[in-house]
Amino acid sequence: PGSTMKPFTVAAGLESGKLLGNEVYECNGSLTIVEGEKPIKCHNVYGDGPTTISQAIEKSCNVALMKMGQTIGTETMLKYMQDFNFGLKTNIDLAGEARTASLVFTEDTMGPTELATTTFGQGFNVTMIQMIAGFCSLINGGYYYEPHMVSEITASDGSVVQNIEPRLLKQTVSEETSAKIRDYCLQVVIGEDGTGPTARPAGYLIGGKTGTSEKLGANDSDWKILSFVGFAPADDPQIAVLVMLDEPKLDDPYGSTIAAPI
Repeated sequence: PGSTMKPFTVAAGLESGKLLGNEVYECNGSLTIVEGEKPIKCHNVYGDGPTTISQAIEKSCNVALMKMGQTIGTETMLKYMQDFNFGLKTNIDLAGEARTASLVFTEDTMGPTELATTTFGQGFNVTMIQMIAGFCSLINGGYYYEPHMVSEITASDGSVVQNIEPRLLKQTVSEETSAKIRDYCLQVVIGEDGTGPTARPAGYLIGGKTGTSEKLGANDSDWKILSFVGFAPADDPQIAVLVMLDEPKLDDPYGSTIAAPI
């Protein structure tokens, strides 16, 4: 998922009480997680300097997210990943939904480095339907609904055979946390240092999050996944959209420059 994961990490921290919301993190461009191992870079290798939680989402600061992860901890992080249905089927009414339990970390496989990379969406995998269903719960007040492809089934004469009613499965976060995530994602699009200004359509106020993730074995710029997840209207979401480009053949492959405008 790349940096589209960052709002989920922040939500886990706020909802669990591990983060208070007033934290400020220092970003110098990279962070050494395990002594003797290679530092993990921020996308801004020069550093973002002092960074609030809101700015961490707005600027997409990896270092700030990794530091949040250290405070959140493995147990809480894994709990919320499961709450958001990562690694689990959504049971969407579409044949062939993948089993993804083996594509996410567990208590046995998530060490300090894996926790750090998870906070900004690297090292594990999700499906697009898992991501958009979970994200909808983040911004709609915390309500996770079973995703569906159709709203009703009709007979050849036009009569309704079956209405597919919304099915609420759980609440992932509180209304309060959800409101904060909406605000943070709004700054991604309208903030002075936001990564997603190219996503803003004329006349509409939207929120969202950009993502640029490297694929395993990535030796060149082609081996990337670019994404943007957005919602509108920003203050009362009615629609959410996830755009993903897999291995685009481009000279400047970033979610902010390619996926966001789409």
